[in-house]
Amino acid sequence: MKSLLSFVIVNYQSRKYLKKNLLSIFKRVQNVEYEIVIVNNDEKRLRKFIENKAKTIDDIDLRRIKVVEINKNVGFAGGCNAGVKKTQGEILCFLNPDTEIVSENISEIVSEFKKNDKVGIIGPKIIEKSGKIQKWIAGKELNLKKILKNNLGIIEDKKIWLSEKKQKVAWVTGAVLFARRNLFEKINGFDEKFFMYFEDIDLCKRIGESGFEILFFPTFTVQHLGGGSVKNRLVQKKAYYKSQDYYFQKWFGKRNVYLIKFLRKFHF
Repeated sequence: MKSLLSFVIVNYQSRKYLKKNLLSIFKRVQNVEYEIVIVNNDEKRLRKFIENKAKTIDDIDLRRIKVVEINKNVGFAGGCNAGVKKTQGEILCFLNPDTEIVSENISEIVSEFKKNDKVGIIGPKIIEKSGKIQKWIAGKELNLKKILKNNLGIIEDKKIWLSEKKQKVAWVTGAVLFARRNLFEKINGFDEKFFMYFEDIDLCKRIGESGFEILFFPTFTVQHLGGGSVKNRLVQKKAYYKSQDYYFQKWFGKRNVYLIKFLRKFHF
């Protein structure tokens, strides 16, 4: 039977989170046919690790899990694209390994795709370990004006994060992102020039430019522990700025990139 929902999980130095991540899927995902594809960007092979965990935990069903051993860090976008090639589902769920599904109503997200063929991407509510709502999980159009406001502490998107109302947005975070498979393939998936960061916003923008909707869906909740794959904050910061520059050059031209780089000199 063709899986309706395909979870794509990219692992890089995050195997300590995987057991709880997988358990949350097996325990919380009900009344939906699904499969799990784990893409291993880590040098250490993962398949045996997963098999050993399954031997000690009855709730992990290896028949639902495929492991794609890349064994080098090709980035989040590259890992996700490689994983999709091994899936069969009509709906894709890109799920960070350091997340745990909290809600049991994932069928409502599947139903949203089924009843509205203009929906291209859905993002859920994401909470931190403390229970607080995670910042920067969804937002309106990202442009230079928005960057300036954010850096001045005028966070307009906060209204979206705190809302319990389903609504159209410009982007949702790739930490947990549901996408219509045929549309994802039609636009050639994630742009692999983004090694880390902004590939999710770019994907949403391309989906939106194609005439489809991006929805924030706060009645479905996922917990995000955060920081699973990034240990060095300086490396993280450099990767963030590099991707931010590429995003703004791609969509708004070099002039915007120069302005952003100028603002960084003043600790923006």
